[in-house]
Amino acid sequence: MNNTAKIISGVLIGAAAGLVTGFLTAPDSGKNTRKKIASKSQDLADEAKEELNKKLDAIKDSYNRILEDSANKTINGVKNTEKVLKV
Repeated sequence: MNNTAKIISGVLIGAAAGLVTGFLTAPDSGKNTRKKIASKSQDLADEAKEELNKKLDAIKDSYNRILEDSANKTINGVKNTEKVLKV
């Protein structure tokens, strides 16, 4: 294992140990702690869903703009070809 991997592993293990220690020594009861965790998890899920929907809307808008531009270019190309053929 290289030094970077050792440092990352140490940080992750330390964070996990701190989290477990925090839960075990928290002044709230287990029931309240579980409620807080569930509430925060739901909040994070809602925020992630909202961000995903924003990104999807932006992608849809970009797709529709590109599709419309392509259609317009095709129509203009056909019109120009028709003009050339009529001459």
